[in-house]
Amino acid sequence: MEEIYYLDVILIFIYIGAFIIKYARWKERFSGLYESMEEDNDISLNDINRESLEEEIMAYIINKKDNNYSQVIDQKETQIKDMEEYISKWVHEIKLPISAISMILERIDDAELSIEIKNETEKINFLVNSVMYGSRATAAAEDIFISEVKLQDIIKQAIKNNAFMLIRNNIEIKLENLDHYIFTDKKWILYVLDQLINNAIKYSRENAKIQFYGEESDKYICLNIRDNGIGIAAEDLERVFNKGFTGNNGRDTRYKSTGMGLYFSKKILDKLGNSFEVYSVKNEYTLFKIKFNKISDFTTITKM
Repeated sequence: MEEIYYLDVILIFIYIGAFIIKYARWKERFSGLYESMEEDNDISLNDINRESLEEEIMAYIINKKDNNYSQVIDQKETQIKDMEEYISKWVHEIKLPISAISMILERIDDAELSIEIKNETEKINFLVNSVMYGSRATAAAEDIFISEVKLQDIIKQAIKNNAFMLIRNNIEIKLENLDHYIFTDKKWILYVLDQLINNAIKYSRENAKIQFYGEESDKYICLNIRDNGIGIAAEDLERVFNKGFTGNNGRDTRYKSTGMGLYFSKKILDKLGNSFEVYSVKNEYTLFKIKFNKISDFTTITKM
């Protein structure tokens, strides 16, 4: 019996030793995967050697999930593109009756009534353009074309786009030090400027003024857009670029705000590689800064 007990003890130690060795090898084989799980990192097929049944099963599961995920992403991208095409077509169709209204206004003898209708028509036109560009703001970067443009020309075009509303609201425009060339997408930067000018008009006071002036440093050219309107509350400054955020101004029934204009503008400028900053003092001024890098990272730059 003693010999049997002795053999049993030896066998137990052999089994324990074999288990420890097998566990050590197993742990070494899957240590990379375990560390990835602990660090909450994604595990790809490249992380699996497929040298055992367990690894084959893991590879199969990951491959299956990747395929399902790719199908869902493709489906969502198709839906987004379909919606963008629908909105784009709708915008072009709605512009026809807007243009027709503008032509009809020329035949109205009542000047005051004509101006009031023109004022509302311009608001509709601005909102329609915001819908179109806003729907594209979250799209892929293939809709961006970078070229070299003169900053002064861009500002003058933005002022021309909003000329009626600026005149209607007696907004003084001041331009300084804009004789710079920048790298940007003309279409998208005009959308951003339209948003900022519209906000300056919306939140203006008596003797309203909008200043556009440039500043140059070694690394970038900064465009400053400053107005002397009602300003932004200090507690709202950090959130003005958040989606749907309207702040204290948006709660005032006199000012209609969706909280989407600055949100889309920030996303667009991020895609263009420009920093976007805001400074304001309540009831004094609001200043937006757009910084254009002098050295562009874009592969295609065409001089206009």
